[in-house]
Amino acid sequence: MEGVRERRLEALLLQALGQERTLEELHAVLKPLHPGLTKARLFALLVRLKREGKVAFQGGRFRLAGKDQGADP
Repeated sequence: MEGVRERRLEALLLQALGQERTLEELHAVLKPLHPGLTKARLFALLVRLKREGKVAFQGGRFRLAGKDQGADP
C-alpha cells in the first residue's frame, strides 16, 4: 500500500514542479495533500527523482528536467 502513496506523492510533486520552486515552497504546496509529509521525506523523493533524470536542481530551486529555463513573465 505504501507504494501507491509514494507514486501518488510523486505525481503531485511532478505536477507542482510545473514552475520552479524551492524545497520550502514545495513542502507548503504538498503538506495539505499529505499531512504527514516531512521536508526530509520530500527531499529524499526529490533526490531520487533527480537521480532518475526527472527533476533538476539549480540555484536553490527545483524544476522538471528538460524544461526550458526561460524567464517567467
